[in-house]
Amino acid sequence: MTKPTSRRPMTEREMERIAEHFDTDREFLVSKAYGDGGVDGLLPRLLRAAGNQLGDGDATVSRYAIWANTVRDNIRVAEQEMSEGNLERARSLMRRAANSLSAFSELQARFDPMTRPRRRELPKQEHRETNPES
Repeated sequence: MTKPTSRRPMTEREMERIAEHFDTDREFLVSKAYGDGGVDGLLPRLLRAAGNQLGDGDATVSRYAIWANTVRDNIRVAEQEMSEGNLERARSLMRRAANSLSAFSELQARFDPMTRPRRRELPKQEHRETNPES
């Protein structure tokens, strides 16, 4: 059963225009679609979105968008930290962002009916740093 919506469906051309708008390496472009972001809450926001997806909740898309803004902001702040010479803080933010994207990919593989039969165990971690969000 499809959930009713008051919005008209997005066209393929609209989708392409949005992607093309953000396809640049000259500067960070910040979407105004959702106001949340910041550097804190990467894992909790991802888990709220995935939990909403698991329960077929209405807020799944917005929760993933807010999590994506948080990933983006970790990268933006990392660049700022690099320019200020705070390389270890920058590396930490970049790793958190990249690892959050990896977690997203793993989660989606569990939701995806095309990959479910090939589910695999997560690799063992040789070294685990303390999570600054804890």
